[in-house]
Amino acid sequence: MKFKYKARTISGIEQEGSIEAGTQKMAVEMLQKHKLIVVSIRPVRSLFAKNQLLSFIHRVKSQEIVEFSKEFSVLLSAGIPLVEALEIIQKQVGNLYFKDQLAEVVSDVRDGASFSSALERHPDIFSNLYINLVRAGEASGKIQTVLLHLSDHLEKQHHLNSRVKSSLLYPAVVIGGFGIVGLLMMAFVVPKLMEIFSENSMDLPLPTKILIAVSGFFHNYFILIIIALALVVVGLRNFKNTPKGKAALDGFLLKIPALNKILEKFYLSRFSANLSMLIISGVSIIESLQISGDVVGNEVYKKVIYSAVDEVRTGGSVAYAFEASDAIPPMVSKMIKVGEKTGNLDLVLKSISNFYSKEVDIAVEGITAIIEPVLILLLGAGVAILVAAILMPIYQMTEAF
Repeated sequence: MKFKYKARTISGIEQEGSIEAGTQKMAVEMLQKHKLIVVSIRPVRSLFAKNQLLSFIHRVKSQEIVEFSKEFSVLLSAGIPLVEALEIIQKQVGNLYFKDQLAEVVSDVRDGASFSSALERHPDIFSNLYINLVRAGEASGKIQTVLLHLSDHLEKQHHLNSRVKSSLLYPAVVIGGFGIVGLLMMAFVVPKLMEIFSENSMDLPLPTKILIAVSGFFHNYFILIIIALALVVVGLRNFKNTPKGKAALDGFLLKIPALNKILEKFYLSRFSANLSMLIISGVSIIESLQISGDVVGNEVYKKVIYSAVDEVRTGGSVAYAFEASDAIPPMVSKMIKVGEKTGNLDLVLKSISNFYSKEVDIAVEGITAIIEPVLILLLGAGVAILVAAILMPIYQMTEAF
C-alpha cells in the first residue's frame, strides 16, 4: 500500500514523498529509521490502483480465517511446534493467495519474528483485533486457547454479518434487476410499440403519453444515462473512501427507518463481543477500546468509543462516556456501569453481545417478512401501469374498427 507523507529531518528541513508499506504504522517506522520526523501521513487512493484491483481478486474469506485459527489451535494443543504447525496448514490451504501469504508468515517466524509480528505484515488478511489477541496470547503463554476462542468469536461474527447482508441483498437485487429491465424496455422495446400508435392520428390516453415521453427520453439519451449512472457510482464510491464520506454514509444509514434498528443492534453486538474478547485475553482497557473502535465498522460508533478512550485516560469510566451519547441505548450504559463497579465488565459485555445478536436475528426475520410482500406489490403496480399504458390505446384502436 502506498502512503504520502510530510516529514522533517533532524535539522528541520521539510520533505515530501511517498512510501510503500503494509500498514500506516509500518510506513511511519520505516521513515523513522531514516531519522525523519513524520508530520503527516495518509494512504494514497486511486480508482484504478493496482492494490485495489488485487484486493478484489486476492481475497481471503472470513470463514477461511476461522478454519485456519481452529486447525492451528488444535495442532498447537497437540504439542506440535509453532513453525511446523504453520507449515502443515499452509500446505493444506486451498486459496492460492492465502497459501502464499502464509508461506511469508512461516518464513518470518523461522527468521526469528514473533507470530503476531509476522501476521502484522498482512493487514489485508488479519485484522488489528486478530493480531492484538494473538499478541496477548503470546504474552500469557496461552496462544492455543486464545486462537480457539478467537475462531469461535469470528464464526459468530461471520454468521451475524451474513444475516445482515442477506437481509439487505435481497431487496437490492430485486429492485436493481427490475430497474435494469425497466430501463432496457424503455430504451429499446417500448419505442417499437409506440411506432404503431404514432401511425394513427388517435388521441392517446394520458398514461400512454407519459410512457411515450419517458421512453423517448431514455431512447434518445441512453448512452448519456449509462455514463451518468457510472459517474455517480464511481463518485459515491470514492467519496465513501474518504473519512468525511465514510462518516456521512454511516450517519445516513443509521437514520433510515427500520434499517437503523438492525444496524444499531449489529454494531452494539460486534463492539461488545470484540471488547469482551480483548479484555478476557488480558489486553489493557484503553488499548481494547481503541482496537474495538477501529474494527467496529461505523464512524458514528467509532467516535463514541474513542470518546470513552479519552474518558478512561483521564480517570473516568466507559459508562460515563456512553451515557453522553444518543447512539448508545441507556440499557447498555447501565449494564457497563454495573460491570465496571463489580469488576465483571468482560462478562457483562458478553451478555450484551449475545442479547443484541439474538435481537439482530429477530429483526432480520421481521424485516424480511415485511419486505417480500411490499416488493411484490410495488413490482406488480409497476408492471400494471406499464401494461395499462400499452393496452389502453390498443383497446381504443379495436373499438374504432
